[in-house]
Amino acid sequence: MIGDTDTPEPRPTIQRSISAHDGCVRRLCDILLAAISLLVLFPIMILIALLLVGFGFSNPVFTQKRVGQAGRIFTIFKFRTLRDQGTRDLAPRVLRYANRFTLFLRMTGLDELPQFINVLRGDMALVGPRPHSLADHYLFTARIPDYADRLAVKPGMTGLAQIRGWRGPVCNADHLSARTTCDLDYIRRQSLAFDAVILVRTLALPFRTLAQLQSGQRSCNGPKPCLRCARRLI
Repeated sequence: MIGDTDTPEPRPTIQRSISAHDGCVRRLCDILLAAISLLVLFPIMILIALLLVGFGFSNPVFTQKRVGQAGRIFTIFKFRTLRDQGTRDLAPRVLRYANRFTLFLRMTGLDELPQFINVLRGDMALVGPRPHSLADHYLFTARIPDYADRLAVKPGMTGLAQIRGWRGPVCNADHLSARTTCDLDYIRRQSLAFDAVILVRTLALPFRTLAQLQSGQRSCNGPKPCLRCARRLI
């Protein structure tokens, strides 16, 4: 059960296709790759944090409760990229640079680098359905009958939906349905080899996303999610 509600939390009905042995190997690979990534990317993460502080974010790390495997609640870590009342006012010219920088972080996925910590903690895997907030989880569960089946596995930093282009905000119900279909397809097909393919293809996502952003190809009503929306719109 999620939160202080009397409504039972829907449980996943879809079953994992990965064996117990492969699950252990997968977890070991997650720990190893996440640890190596944190060590290699630590200087970049420190630089991002310092730049965010310079651009008015008193706390550069954003935390939020998300729904994980079997409805378990965990705290996710991200770099803060959306300005609110807690951010320091900037001169207009500096603010333009700040907004470009935070947009760059979101488009490239660099804002999600702190989630390697979630992987080490066991909250997430490297590959799996993206975790959603409690509010989005309740909303999406009400709209998509089999949405709760995504909870059969740990959420991931990347997934099949992301490499198929379903990355970014959920702009309408069709986008949500397509993304959920990809997530359930991944759960049925998951294997170590499939995870490796997704991870390799994820490396190209920042370049593809930036190219699409510059071309201005997407809108909220298009067949793929808009790239400039800061929040989900449904």
